[in-house]
Amino acid sequence: MGISWLMALLPGRRFLPALLGLALLLAWLPPAVGAAGEAKQPLVYFGHGGQGTVSGSLHVLEHGPDLYLIDVGTFFGGAGANYPWPEDIAVDAIRAVFITHAHADHLGRLPLLLHEGYRGPIYMTRVTYEIAEVTMPANLGFADFGPERFYYSRHNAGRSRIPVYLEGYDFAAQTVRPENRVYFTASRSRLSADGYYLARPQRQKLAQELRRRLARQVVIVDPGKPVPVEQGRLQATFLPTPHIPGSAMVRLLVDDHSLLFSGDVGAGSSPLLPANPRLKNGVDFLFLEGTMAYARRDGDLGRQRSRFGRNIGKLATAGKRVVIPAFVLDRSQQVMFELGRAIDEGYLPADQVIRVCSPTANQLLELYDDFAGRLRRELTAANHEKPSLSPFFTPKMAGAEFLPPGYIGECAGEAPDNPLGLEPGEIGIMASGMADFSAARRALLDYLEDPDTVFYFVGYQAPDSLGGRLTAGEEPPAVLKIGDERRRVRATVKHTGAFGSHADPAATERIFAATEPGKIFLVHLEQKRGKQLAERYRRQLGSEVVVPRPGRRYPLTED
Repeated sequence: MGISWLMALLPGRRFLPALLGLALLLAWLPPAVGAAGEAKQPLVYFGHGGQGTVSGSLHVLEHGPDLYLIDVGTFFGGAGANYPWPEDIAVDAIRAVFITHAHADHLGRLPLLLHEGYRGPIYMTRVTYEIAEVTMPANLGFADFGPERFYYSRHNAGRSRIPVYLEGYDFAAQTVRPENRVYFTASRSRLSADGYYLARPQRQKLAQELRRRLARQVVIVDPGKPVPVEQGRLQATFLPTPHIPGSAMVRLLVDDHSLLFSGDVGAGSSPLLPANPRLKNGVDFLFLEGTMAYARRDGDLGRQRSRFGRNIGKLATAGKRVVIPAFVLDRSQQVMFELGRAIDEGYLPADQVIRVCSPTANQLLELYDDFAGRLRRELTAANHEKPSLSPFFTPKMAGAEFLPPGYIGECAGEAPDNPLGLEPGEIGIMASGMADFSAARRALLDYLEDPDTVFYFVGYQAPDSLGGRLTAGEEPPAVLKIGDERRRVRATVKHTGAFGSHADPAATERIFAATEPGKIFLVHLEQKRGKQLAERYRRQLGSEVVVPRPGRRYPLTED
């Protein structure tokens, strides 16, 4: 276009020499540069998880030819495809991955990304890393890597559940001889439904491989400390939030733009986790979760938790069999902490039997107990140079009890009508949290018709889940259909929101108001709730709000 448009604006030609000089100067100046002295690149956001759904978190920041991922989570409940890897996220273009916390819907597809060949850095907090070392290997038997070649021993044909192996592994003396192998192709996510499971030696091999990869690639980030990424092209800062231990928001500085990815914003319900940070610095782009799209009826979660402990005490001492469906990660440990407080306060006897019906939940209880011990030593050490746990926990964690005297790390009984072995007067913490799977589902089949059993649900229940169908109304249904079976509902059903871990809209506004975001991308919410919540944040935070769609590209800067 040249300078003709400027000349047309001038009343005469007496300014022409000055104008020509200015044009030459502008042409001579170099393009805008970033912090590393390189030309600024266009910035684009898109995602393949967490857009219009509450699971599968996978956010992509495109900076010129380079890609940066914030979370690599698993979809739940058919909300999206966990396989294959999205075609428009070229693995060889990924320069770094940032993980906000250890829930599977935020890092569950990380093994797939590693399987696809990613060899670069993975940034996370120390506590998230230690939790991931437990949970990620445990989920490998259900992860979706697409069609894989399995085999089993022909001697196991006809069993109700058949152990299988992946081709290409050596198990020494336990290796099935080639002439005895029966091969088939399937996806891991379908093994259980088809009557198969990964054999223990195979699970151990896969876990060892994954832990070695994590040890090589994970970069531990200290909270609040800026970290240069890619020779300073980006700067990342992790800001703790009390969702689960290790959770953090991720603040990125790219060229002269600031972006804040909230991850899952903590509700502050747990006395073990510190309060949300006071965010004072402004941000250009805020990627804000909207999981908790409505206000809590009772915002005093601390009071609700105390009431929960007292109620459990009354039920157990009255001889009720108490079943608590709970998520494996953090919810089971938070429930155990409250039961420990109920013991300390005299609502439960010191030797109260508490069974935990999940191997992974038991491993995490041991890890949380280790966290408590290490925090005690850290807080009492006279000259500890670098605190590693105190930024993530309150001092109450140091005195927490996660393995009380009556704790039993299994659920097994000899009676045919009570395979879980949970007796009247005992408490069972059982996966899964919505009772759709594992021991909690078995408990519904075994105990739902028993009037001396109480099912106490401790978190959000999806409407179509078994827990959701039991807790949806003022009274539970008369009959519950569980797969192909039906059970009369004679047990007592209770539900509490005391363990809510997501900030509600009012709390979210208080946390982020001072950041004065230029634009908000509202993620991790159901599409139907997006419009109402977006309008609220437009009004309360004074920002433009976008509810992004999966796969759609959103330019953040001009070319």
